[in-house]
This record gives sequence, C-alpha cells and structure tokens, in this order.
Amino acid sequence: MNNLFDFNYEITLLSSLFFSEESIKNIDPDIFYYPIHKSILLTLLSLEQQNLPRDEILIHNHLIKTLKLDENLVANSMIDVLSATPTSNHQAYLDKLVELKRIRNVKTSLLDIQIDIQENKTADEIEASLLLISEKLVTKSGVELFKMIPASHVEAKESDFITKNFIPVPKKTVSIFSAGGGTGKTSLLLQLAMHYLYENQQEKAFCWLSEDPLGLTKHRLNHVIAGLYPLGAETLHRLILSDDLTFPTLLEQNRTMTINSHFYKMKMMLKEFKLIILDPLIAFYGGDENNNAQAKLFMQLFTKWASEEDKTIIFIHHSTKNTSQSRGASAFVDAARAVYEIEKIKDEDGKEVESTKRKITLTKDNYRASRHFGGFTKQIQVFPNENFTKNHQPAFVVEYTSDEELGIQ
Repeated sequence: MNNLFDFNYEITLLSSLFFSEESIKNIDPDIFYYPIHKSILLTLLSLEQQNLPRDEILIHNHLIKTLKLDENLVANSMIDVLSATPTSNHQAYLDKLVELKRIRNVKTSLLDIQIDIQENKTADEIEASLLLISEKLVTKSGVELFKMIPASHVEAKESDFITKNFIPVPKKTVSIFSAGGGTGKTSLLLQLAMHYLYENQQEKAFCWLSEDPLGLTKHRLNHVIAGLYPLGAETLHRLILSDDLTFPTLLEQNRTMTINSHFYKMKMMLKEFKLIILDPLIAFYGGDENNNAQAKLFMQLFTKWASEEDKTIIFIHHSTKNTSQSRGASAFVDAARAVYEIEKIKDEDGKEVESTKRKITLTKDNYRASRHFGGFTKQIQVFPNENFTKNHQPAFVVEYTSDEELGIQ
C-alpha cells in the first residue's frame, strides 16, 4: 500500500457499496485518489438521489453518457470493482481512505510551504501561511473530535438491565465476572443466560466457552436445570454454544497493534444475539495483559459494538492469584460498566462452607445495578444441593454453531 493512496482499498469499498443498501450520501468522493473511482461514487450518489437502484447498466451509462468518460476506462474499472470481494465491514475501508486523504492534504500543504520558502517570503508570511493551512486542514479533514449536543435535545433515559431479579447486568455495554479457578463462574453465567432467555422469549444468547468441551457444559446445564432452575429447560434451543478455539482480537504488526479481521466476521455472525458471553477474556485479547493502552483499545472495540448494536456482552475473566480481583491491566475494569467478583464462602479459619453457594460482590457499579441486586454483596446458589433428585433429567437439545475460520486450528 502506498502511503498516499491504495487501489485495492478503493475498489473493495466501491464493491461493498455497490452491493449494499445503506445510504452513501455522507461519503466524501474526495477520499478516492483515482478519478475514475471518484466518478463511480458520484454516480452512485446520483442514483441514490433519484431513488434508482445501484444497477451496473445505469452506472455504466451515466459514466459514459453523462460524465463523458472513456468507454474502455469505464469498462475496465467496472470489472475491477465488480470482481473485488465486498466486505461486511466497509467502515474500516472507509476510515482508511479518509486517513489517506488527510495525509495527501498534509503533503500538499507542506509543498505549498516549501514553495513559500523557496520564494524567499518573510517569516511572518510563512507563519501566516502555516496558520491558514492548519485551519484548512482541520476543516477539510471532516473528522469531529467529539459531538456537541444541546442538553435540551438529549432524551433522558435510565439505565436498563437484564436479569434484574437474579444478577442485574447493564444492557448495551460490557460487564466482567471475575473469579479464580473452580469457583463455578461458568455454571453461574449459564444460569444467568437461562434466566435471560426465559425472561426474553424471542431472544437468543451465545456462550463461547472456549475452556470447556461442550459435553461438560451440557452436564452443567443438566445439573442446574434439574436442581436449581427447571424453567431453563424451555430455553436451551435458544442458548447457542461454542467450544471452538478462540482468536486474538488484537494482532501486533510492525510494533503496532492492529484489529484482527476475524473480529468483524464474529460481529456479523453474532448479529442476531442480544446476550453474548465470552470465556475467558484473555483468550480473545491478543495484547500484553498488563498494557493499559492495548487493553483500552481492546475494550473499546467491544463497548462500541455493544452500544451500537444493542448487545449485552459479558466477559468471564480470571482473577489474580488467591483473590477474586480481575488480573492484568486496570483498563479492562475501567471500561466495564459493571464488575462482579465471585468467591467461595469461607469461615473465620478459611475453611469453605456453603459449598453450593458463592459470594457475589458488585465491585464496580457505574449504572447502579446495586438497586436491583439489593446491595453490593449477595450469596447465590450456583450448584444444586447434593440431595437433589438426580432422576429428574429434562429432555432437550442444545444447538451450536461452529466456523473454523473463527478459530485458530
């Protein structure tokens, strides 16, 4: 890829827009370096304004008859665009082309300054040119640093939660459940997923439990349903599981962290799911566990996904040794809106008591989940009592999807 333009990015974006039904009225044609690509986008914009379909013949005729472009150039360029593989994540390509356009603008401005120097202009004149160029660059970039909305235009909304009567988890954001090994965190989250599905009869939940085989997960579900939550038997056709190997969301290339393209495919595959549970967090990370900058980037990807697509995402996270506190960079916890820590219940001598229960502590509560939780600490039964009726085994089927491209085989 040239540091000023990229042919493949341009044709991939055009191909994606050609086969998409989304509006393109906010796309700046100047992000394209190649004039023919800019003309194709302008044609797509014209078709949209006229409520016409993005039809190959209409585009071809507009480029030749209206814009008076060379017929061979149009034919070859259309072949390039239509033979390119469209992507479901065209925003990433759009962002990259915007970035390249900004770099081109900077280079052009620097050349203008160099001409001023060669023409022996005064320091005051050169500085004035620099200030003017800086202002133009910011204006041309089209990139807003932040939104500014009058308070009168903002609709007041209280935070909403799933499973309010069990363990309240805020909607449209990321939460973390942290615990050490053998504390029953997976059984607890499976129970939470069944509560959610019973309360939301039209929804589906996805649990990627990469550390446990599906057979063991099914065994845990059997026990929870038989001894704790029999209503869960009605939900399992909507509880979708996977035990596939995970992939790192972040990849290090040339000392820079980049986003794995598998992340975007995962988003596409999980579009229909409102509740997503990922276990463990570190298996999806890919960065340095103690690097706050990398952890922040990782969490931002998931918080943005949750917010924009109305997902409730829960990470199961390993705790530091001999504690229930989340291990690794503080940015993991900083980005989460709720953090629950799971501990075994012990007496004053450190001996475990209430072996079927766990102490659940709400250690971070940005959205006031404590109102529904009844405070910040509660004992919850995670495992059935030892004397529960083992013969009560409901019949049900667990479905799950598997895609080798999502895992590293």
